[in-house]
Amino acid sequence: MRFLVSLFALCPLFSTFSAEPLNVLFIAVDDLRPDLGCYGVKHAKTPNIDRLAAPGMVFDHAYCAQAVCSPSRTAILTGLRPDSTKV
Repeated sequence: MRFLVSLFALCPLFSTFSAEPLNVLFIAVDDLRPDLGCYGVKHAKTPNIDRLAAPGMVFDHAYCAQAVCSPSRTAILTGLRPDSTKV
């Protein structure tokens, strides 16, 4: 709960939303190219993820902590940079 309160304090944009809790589904994937229909890739057959992405928000710019598996996965799970975790 403390995280949610601090999140709202840090981002004034959230104050424009209603007082109801937000439904957020964050899918974090490392070492995977965005070859999905919702990104405009025609040869990929991904009807379920496309249906999930249709009413939601799809991010077009992705950044990774490191271009290899273990540091990027550790960064996703801990929120720390690879130079901090020494991975």
